[in-house]
Amino acid sequence: MVANSGCLSLSYDGDPRASYAVVDEDAVAIRRVEYDVDREARALVSAGFPYGAWFAEMLRTAVYIAPPGNRP
Repeated sequence: MVANSGCLSLSYDGDPRASYAVVDEDAVAIRRVEYDVDREARALVSAGFPYGAWFAEMLRTAVYIAPPGNRP
């Protein structure tokens, strides 16, 4: 069995909490963990992380946003 919960903190379901999967025998459960999303977003931008503002926007909203240059 393979279970992939995706990226720990880059959710696209509208819930900005970090998530992870727990596999227990025949069940897979997704768990959520609160963390300081705004602090992480500010750190991405202030560190000069490539596309930091774009990632920060997705972290805060927890929805996919097209990359800069690919927006309508």
